Amino acid sequence: PEKTFEQWQDDALSAVLSVTLDNANPKRSRRCYLEDVANELKAEEGAQVLITRSTLERVLVARLEEDHVVSSGISVFEYLFSSWQSAQGVVANLSGAKGKALDPVVRAARIQVLEETRSLLVSYMGLALQIPDMFPQSGRLGRSVIVDQMLVAEPDDALYQLVMDRWLPQIIKRFEEDDGLPEIVSAIVSELAVRTIIKPELHSLLKPGFRRMLEVLEALTSHAAVSKALVHAPNFDQSEITGRMVQTHSAMGPFLALSGLPDSDESIIREYYADAPQRGSEDRTALHSSLRSTTQFVQSALFAIFDRLVRSGADERELTLQYTLRALATNAHRAAMQMDASKVVSDGFADNLAAVWLKLSEPFTQDPGLKKIGRVDPDWVALRAMLGVEDGGLNDADSEIATYWRGLTRVNADKQLVDAYLEKKLSETSSISTRPGFVADCFFATANALHIGPIATIGRYKNLLKTIGRMRNEIKRFEASPQLLPPRQRAAFPIILQRWKKQLHDMECEKIALDAHVLDPRRLCSILVFYRFAMCFLLRQVDGRKAFPQQPFAMPPEEGDDSALPDVWRMLPEFLIEDVVDFVVFAAVYIPEVLMEPTAQVGHDGLRTFDDILPLFIIAFLARPSLISNPHLKSHLVDVLHMLTYRDPREGDDYVDTLGGNLTNLQYHPSVDRFQANLDANPIARAYMVPALLRFYVDVERTGASSQFYDKFNVRYYIARTLRSLWARGREYVKTTQRFFSQQPNSNNATTGSTSRDRRVIEQFVARLMTDTTYLLDESLSKLALIHELEHKTPSDRDQDVGDRLQEAERMANTYVSLAHETVHMLAFLSRLSPRSFQAIEVVNRLAAMLNYNLKLLAGPKCSGLRVRDMKERFAFNPRVLLSELTSVYLHLGLTSSETDSAQMESDEDQQAVTRFVTAVVEDDRSYSPDLFADAYLILERWSLKSTESLEKLTLFANKCKEAKVDSRLIEFLENNAPDQYLDPLLASLITDPVRLPTSDTIMDLAVIKGQLLSDPRDPFNRAMLTVDMLEPVPELKQEIAAWREKMVEEYAAAQNGNNAE
Repeated sequence: PEKTFEQWQDDALSAVLSVTLDNANPKRSRRCYLEDVANELKAEEGAQVLITRSTLERVLVARLEEDHVVSSGISVFEYLFSSWQSAQGVVANLSGAKGKALDPVVRAARIQVLEETRSLLVSYMGLALQIPDMFPQSGRLGRSVIVDQMLVAEPDDALYQLVMDRWLPQIIKRFEEDDGLPEIVSAIVSELAVRTIIKPELHSLLKPGFRRMLEVLEALTSHAAVSKALVHAPNFDQSEITGRMVQTHSAMGPFLALSGLPDSDESIIREYYADAPQRGSEDRTALHSSLRSTTQFVQSALFAIFDRLVRSGADERELTLQYTLRALATNAHRAAMQMDASKVVSDGFADNLAAVWLKLSEPFTQDPGLKKIGRVDPDWVALRAMLGVEDGGLNDADSEIATYWRGLTRVNADKQLVDAYLEKKLSETSSISTRPGFVADCFFATANALHIGPIATIGRYKNLLKTIGRMRNEIKRFEASPQLLPPRQRAAFPIILQRWKKQLHDMECEKIALDAHVLDPRRLCSILVFYRFAMCFLLRQVDGRKAFPQQPFAMPPEEGDDSALPDVWRMLPEFLIEDVVDFVVFAAVYIPEVLMEPTAQVGHDGLRTFDDILPLFIIAFLARPSLISNPHLKSHLVDVLHMLTYRDPREGDDYVDTLGGNLTNLQYHPSVDRFQANLDANPIARAYMVPALLRFYVDVERTGASSQFYDKFNVRYYIARTLRSLWARGREYVKTTQRFFSQQPNSNNATTGSTSRDRRVIEQFVARLMTDTTYLLDESLSKLALIHELEHKTPSDRDQDVGDRLQEAERMANTYVSLAHETVHMLAFLSRLSPRSFQAIEVVNRLAAMLNYNLKLLAGPKCSGLRVRDMKERFAFNPRVLLSELTSVYLHLGLTSSETDSAQMESDEDQQAVTRFVTAVVEDDRSYSPDLFADAYLILERWSLKSTESLEKLTLFANKCKEAKVDSRLIEFLENNAPDQYLDPLLASLITDPVRLPTSDTIMDLAVIKGQLLSDPRDPFNRAMLTVDMLEPVPELKQEIAAWREKMVEEYAAAQNGNNAE
């Protein structure tokens, strides 16, 4: 007989659910018999013992009881999913060819029953994923079951397609409106994440499994509802998940940690690059290329996922930003000099997060005209990172984000100013009508991600290179001289050496593995494009018109007081500038071709990264040093100029009046020529660069750091080398320098901001240059003399102490000799360009004494004591060039223009200045002697260091010194007989031009106190601040001293005549 609709339901649903209410039916003997439900239905009046639409949920709940679950041997979710598959199959059959034979009304009724069954199963599967404890825990959890179905080998597998194309849309439809979808998505993504962490085949980029993992995650988030739900998942951004936990416990953390960087996957070094140090460059390039392609796949997939998250809606975009900022804030120690790697996310996580945000920022950073730059509010930190949700800020209940941004070092503000400014902004929130949009959010998030990620990794990469270099040198040193080891270690030296070489090999493998990432041109180009936008944003804040780059940059006025700077500029995080500069320096040293890469240039004429923006950025902030308070940061600007302008002097002979200075030509990167050409074409660079460098040479005297004494020499060394390159390149920079020193007006207004400041800079610069030359020559020559002494000890006299002393002397000589050569060169060049600056009364005596002392060392009887083995190769020490340039200074300052060029006429002031220098030379009793220049002449002539004309000038100067020899006994007579009030209290010398110090009411000689103030702007008697402008002339005392001196000279002359008569 034909079945009724109820009987059909009983048969169909019994098969789908694999249960029965009739244990007497032999066809259902293998199905789970639900005896309790059957008895309940029998007891109900008029009820049929059948599985129908009305009894379906009772039957399903009974089947999910613990006894049946345990006896079945499969978990609750496996049973539900299997039943759903059966229901799905029956619906497919009824909807297909097999169902066409049925009456349409019957078919529709049957389909409706099965769809209701399927929906019920979907509801229970969703609950099993949301709340696993709601059901008996036997077998695998639902998340594990469904992820297994998703991670099948091939995407075109029928089961995978069933899950992704049928099951997932039904889950979304059922739970999207009931707010349960985030928990379901969280369960699935968490299972994927856990497997990524614990299974090597899924987290190593050397295995194929990670690709499948990312493909599944991409497929999931391709559903807009899943993307939206993922952001709202409980473990997407939890305030208690901080530091390293972000990588392991947040929903996206394990996927962001998929990386080929060595700290993310040990097998990269252990397997992939194990023999890389022994391989050739072509093999390494092939290894790098493969790993870079894999990394690009990972980062593209991650970007696709995050792009969907931020596009899901305004709330979701906010939550994604919040997750990023919290992850960065709680891992800020990654950017510290010393960090505990176990407490922060890996390089791979940080690098991938930065790559994602770099890609998100491309719509506005890739724009050639930077039309959206005005949307980046410089007050973003105050308006977003510091405010609560109710005021338009972020959900930062535990204040991790706010604490991080509040504590950042600012461009030009201390903590007290920052706190006051933020409090002011917080009180104004009610009057703020607009909040920063996503362009501003994206800009600051990307900048922060680069700071914590790639820039921090680059810093550790450079430290690793230094460590490798030191270890190589140590191994080489001890292999050559094992006796330098302590006696206890000598016997075990072969074992120690083997251990050292193993450590060196491991570090070299790590370095090569890092090369694949930190030297990846594609990655570096994308960072440079972002920093183009960042540089323009920073320039816009200080632009005189606040309209850059839509209008040409206008140099801001020089602020005499830091407090006059706009608050919004002063409050910007310092790392915005620091990271740009550090990145450019790194690229210029290790991979300069990236700077010229067409894909990194982006903009049109006037806005190209390397050709236009970078030169403007460097010069603008060097020329207006008050904009930035950190002297170390300003010194990094000099680093960029040095790296991109300097040519070694061996590349072209620019020694001052020295023959034979040109050695072999060196190769330099095309970026140097291109950058210098860009500087030449930039009117701001031509006008401001030289004065800015000279001014910073003075300002860097005090950095506030404990190492400031040594730091200043390094910075000044780079300034000197940069100036050398500029002067050698063309006359324009020489003329600019000459105009600046002579204070001639010019159309380019090439000054530091005011005439008085210019004069002060010139005076202080000359004083600093002279002081540096004195110190560096003294240190260099003394260390070379020590090396000479130690190297001439017999092997039996060389113990560990001698070895340590020799190594220390060599290390210091390496530094000081280079600094001394560069400083003397600059002294020689500038003394020719602007001699009057070096003949000033306040510096001339010290300068002459320094020159005499060092000339005596280089040309006197003890010069052989400076000769050390391979001194040019080991220390770049060239005593002949040093001697030649020192003698050039004498000629520049000790001869008038008419004596060097018959066509020139000198003024009375020029003649007096020359006479002052010659007198200072011969008054130096410590080092001067008539034979001093004769000895120098012989060396210069023997080695053909100067032309015949220059040697003749040297003879002329030597004769002038002989004629100008002063009577030292007269000076001694005057000083011995002078009243105390006529003697300078510092030097006990006779005062010629008395001035009163208003801060201590002391009388001093003008030349003495002026020279003192150039080195230290404080009263030497009470340390109060004092400037030259504050000094008060004492004309009455000056006349009194002059009259007394005239009288005493007459007495001295009479006494001398009397002695001669006797």
